[in-house]
Amino acid sequence: MSTDVLAIDVGRALDEVDEWLTGYITQPHAEIGRSGAVCPFVAPARRAGAVETAVRLVGPAASLPLLKEVIRCGLDEFERFPWRAANPSLRSLLLVLPDLPAEAFGRLDQAHAELKSEAVHRGLMIGQFHAACEEPAARNPAFLVSRSPVPLVAVRAMAVHDIFFLGDRPDWFAEYFRRFGAKYRNRSGGLGELLTGLYQKALALHGPGTPRRAEGDAE
Repeated sequence: MSTDVLAIDVGRALDEVDEWLTGYITQPHAEIGRSGAVCPFVAPARRAGAVETAVRLVGPAASLPLLKEVIRCGLDEFERFPWRAANPSLRSLLLVLPDLPAEAFGRLDQAHAELKSEAVHRGLMIGQFHAACEEPAARNPAFLVSRSPVPLVAVRAMAVHDIFFLGDRPDWFAEYFRRFGAKYRNRSGGLGELLTGLYQKALALHGPGTPRRAEGDAE
């Protein structure tokens, strides 16, 4: 059954995203595996005016190339945006896809997987969210943390805590090392034992001279 674009209530979708941010993302959760909010950075980012939202209508038959183009354009938009917030670590761009049907969620997951390396090499992180997302929490793999009432993709700058997500592959870790290695060498920034342990594990596995791209990386 086709979706009538005119029937998409964009305002309602944005309200649902706002409610999700307020009632879930910025709140503690018993299954997250640590204290504090699901994402501890969103509340201060919102207070600083550093969270921007863009609606992208992709249609009921959104193809993988189209979804990849939407995300790529989002990366460009993030880099060009005239951010009001001075702290770059708080800046986030939410690409809201209110007309993406459930049968296309798998293509959104695939688009994310195929473009993650491109984002990482630009110093950015992307995350996909939808009602059936299988992405687990970093500290509790049994908790599917990235479920949202409206499909969306979040774009943000790479941060020091991303060692949780970038330690497994040599090319990803190389980008992380280039940006944050000095913090570990100088023991600056109040890094705790958990982050330091993950960093040392990745450093022992890959070393600092890792390649920028892994063999077979998706373009």
